[in-house]
Amino acid sequence: MNLAKMNRILEIFWWSMAVVTLVLVIVMSIVDAADKWAYYYAVPGICVVLALVRHFMWKKLKNSEAFRDGKK
Repeated sequence: MNLAKMNRILEIFWWSMAVVTLVLVIVMSIVDAADKWAYYYAVPGICVVLALVRHFMWKKLKNSEAFRDGKK
């Protein structure tokens, strides 16, 4: 498996984890006390940050490979 494909798969994974954890935290905030679950909103935030890092690394890798292939 090449790096570009792996970066894309991991980016999709982190976006899906962000959505799933956000939904779960919202549901648990409604079911249980919201103040008890307030700090769990950081988990979807971390997932979004990791997805964005993967996205920018994927773009950087793509540009790097294009530059390398153009030089040969």
